[in-house]
Amino acid sequence: MTARLVAGWLVVPYAGPELGRVHIATGRHQADEWKPAYLDYLDGERVAKVRPPAPTGHPVQVWIRVNGAATAVGHVTI
Repeated sequence: MTARLVAGWLVVPYAGPELGRVHIATGRHQADEWKPAYLDYLDGERVAKVRPPAPTGHPVQVWIRVNGAATAVGHVTI
């Protein structure tokens, strides 16, 4: 999985359950704040997305949590 910024959204590929509880978090070394994610399609791919935190110019780690199980999904510069 690779996290990326697209049109003002922090986007993560998502292949999990339709009715799962999905959250995304960012942080320098650990997940700071989990936000409920929206499920959508981007270029034919299923994704979970949230609005990113305020821009800092620094790379942050991104995590996705589905039904309580968290996974690191890459870095983005916000």
